[in-house]
Amino acid sequence: MIRTVRLFCFLSVCLPVLAACHTIAHARTIEFAGREWTVRSGEGGPGPNKWSDSAESVWVDGAGLHLRVRNIEGVWHCAEVTSVLPARHGMHRFYVTGRVDLLDRNIVASPFLYQDDSHEVDIEFSRWRRRSGSNTQYVVQPHAVPGNIRRFEMALDGELSTHCINWLPGSIEFRSFSGHSETPAAPNLLIQEWVYAGGDNPPEGDGMRIHINLWLVGGLAPSDGKEAEFVIKDADLPAPPESSAGEKGAKGAD
Repeated sequence: MIRTVRLFCFLSVCLPVLAACHTIAHARTIEFAGREWTVRSGEGGPGPNKWSDSAESVWVDGAGLHLRVRNIEGVWHCAEVTSVLPARHGMHRFYVTGRVDLLDRNIVASPFLYQDDSHEVDIEFSRWRRRSGSNTQYVVQPHAVPGNIRRFEMALDGELSTHCINWLPGSIEFRSFSGHSETPAAPNLLIQEWVYAGGDNPPEGDGMRIHINLWLVGGLAPSDGKEAEFVIKDADLPAPPESSAGEKGAKGAD
């Protein structure tokens, strides 16, 4: 009887843990912008949503990193990648291709830094189910704290735009502009900039990671019923921990 109880405990407690470890150990990874990234699968927030690690949902080619919201056998799936190594203070510059200002109102595209819901720095492209109004926001979580969010309406004049998070110990500098370059090629190309100097700037730590995702607000299907794609041509990122490599990315205009 004692042996039976012990066997039951092993099967009910240990096997699920082993199965979870097996899943984590075999998570799909990709190489992009000089870093290794884990591709998310399963289900959960934000949304909540289902997440696909299929090569048809997340892939890298000559055009950059592609994330795609897809309808898979009647169920909508979203896409997300997470840096394997921690984020560090410094410039995080994302070269975006495509009209993220025209995303379906139920879709969110975002490059962001994340440790947990109280230690997070976001650039988010979305109308949050609204038909008009602001479609981009800079956020330092918790977003409900006064002064932790800057919303604006972005109207791109082409397919190329650059979006920056310069994460520093005393401030966070956000910037968006047209074209692909380290800084705006001309003053009129600047779309928006904001310096956050509030009290919720997260400290540097090994729990912070760089994320890029494309997801559905409330897990709702796109209002137009169409699949969507988020493309980042390249990214300039701070050197990861214990790396002597400098920033790597697509510098200069395409």
